[in-house]
Amino acid sequence: MTPRKATTAVVLFLSITFYLFYPTDASSEFYRYVTEDGDVHYVDNLANVPEEYQPDMKVYREKYDHLPEGERAIMLQKDRERDSHRALEEHKLRGQREKEAQLRRQQTDVIIIDNQVLVPVTIGYGIKEMETLFLLDTGASHLVLFSDLAGILNVKSHEKGVSMVAGGDLIETDLVVLDYLKLGPLDLKKVEATVIQHTTKSAETVHFSGLLGMNILRNSRYTIDFENQKIHWQQPN
Repeated sequence: MTPRKATTAVVLFLSITFYLFYPTDASSEFYRYVTEDGDVHYVDNLANVPEEYQPDMKVYREKYDHLPEGERAIMLQKDRERDSHRALEEHKLRGQREKEAQLRRQQTDVIIIDNQVLVPVTIGYGIKEMETLFLLDTGASHLVLFSDLAGILNVKSHEKGVSMVAGGDLIETDLVVLDYLKLGPLDLKKVEATVIQHTTKSAETVHFSGLLGMNILRNSRYTIDFENQKIHWQQPN
């Protein structure tokens, strides 16, 4: 091999080696992220992606690099339009689901026995949470827990009290504060309640664990659908 040919071969070898180990930016990355409003953005610099959207962003490599510049731009635009349409549909679907969830919160299935309206209520205290039935009682000034339920939740009394029950009798009570109470659209924190020892006749069956009093209901507007056994909650003005 002549010196000239040898030099050419070395240059060619080095060029191939450089291409293999130090690839050019012909197939560059770009980034796609979607805002809270459903807007789709594409950027070619990670620094241009807001930090709050980086965990959910998608990273792409240009798949149209083999096409002429004009055709590549057209194909990328079509991809972006398709992604924007998909994101818009997802945004609409998310909004529809939120409306359906809100509608479900605006009505609560209840159990009505002998004109007694039993309402499912979720209450939490410490690490314990429980859903149970309460009797809707507009004559009770406070939420009332029967002592069995209070024992299950292991609620701690912070004050002793006295309450008058039907018939005019006075009974000793414990005053407690629940961490939260959830009912329909209501999500209340630090809810005051009274714990009483509930006694019944031996043959009487009690279907509820307490009384849903006016400290829960006073700021709510609702109607009771006795036929379909539902409470319909009305939006506040």
